[in-house]
Amino acid sequence: MKTCCVIVCYRPDPALVKKLCADLASDGAEVILVDNSEDQDPALDDMTLPAGCALITLGANTGIAHAQNVGIAAALAADAGVVVFFDQDSTITPGFLRTLTSPLRPGVPEIVSPLCFDDTTHRELPSLGVSRRGISNDVQRSTDRQPYPVDVVISSGTAATKEVFSVGGLLDESFFIDFVDTEWCLRCRDKGIPILVVPDAVMRHRIGSRAIHLSVMTVLVHNPARCYYQLRNCFLLFRRTHIPFLFSLKQFVSVFASRLLLLFFVSDRRAYLNAYVSALNDGIRGVAGRNPRDVLA
Repeated sequence: MKTCCVIVCYRPDPALVKKLCADLASDGAEVILVDNSEDQDPALDDMTLPAGCALITLGANTGIAHAQNVGIAAALAADAGVVVFFDQDSTITPGFLRTLTSPLRPGVPEIVSPLCFDDTTHRELPSLGVSRRGISNDVQRSTDRQPYPVDVVISSGTAATKEVFSVGGLLDESFFIDFVDTEWCLRCRDKGIPILVVPDAVMRHRIGSRAIHLSVMTVLVHNPARCYYQLRNCFLLFRRTHIPFLFSLKQFVSVFASRLLLLFFVSDRRAYLNAYVSALNDGIRGVAGRNPRDVLA
């Protein structure tokens, strides 16, 4: 099956993005780079990208879900049998794609994800198992190295056969950035599409600018604009019938607690508090999509 990789970037480090493009192209994939930045970096253009890579410039921050959907459309138009998502700060090793996609079968709607490690915390990023009642638990790596089933994975490194998008649908653009992968995974589960973690496919990824380790939890540091989406989008989860109530409630409690703790470690508390108040107000009212105040994510 032909593999197309979709990389969504926003104000990226051109050198890091080009290296990821080159690594994916060397693994035999076509690469579609979707730039969500407001202004195109002159260091990123079709002439400077490695062979086999194409650039789509959106000219505005349209949200990761929209950018991914643009990339999916381009990949399917190029007759891709498998679409793989990446963020700009993901790191892979040679042979990663072949290992990751090996369980996928042509013509069958299936999703696979790598074993991810966070460069911020230097820990494994566990996938989630979610019961039908909505009780979630971390699913750690398999001891026998065989692919194992999960219900929620992060989007970066996730590979899906083209049939997934006709059965499960595209990414929900109303979420704009946070919980996009969570909602999509649970929607695919609702449609009977399996998700497997392939433990032999290892990827490094960065979440947040830094991590604060406390006895009760690890608090990831994001800017106020990003915190707005994290908190507001918890309310959108409650509005999706395929997402169990208890799961949505746990996400809200976890995000709300971590964002409150973050206030003790940042200097511009007023900006964070304003973002929190806006998020709670918009979330209760069902506001979706980009922050109407045009705060950049």
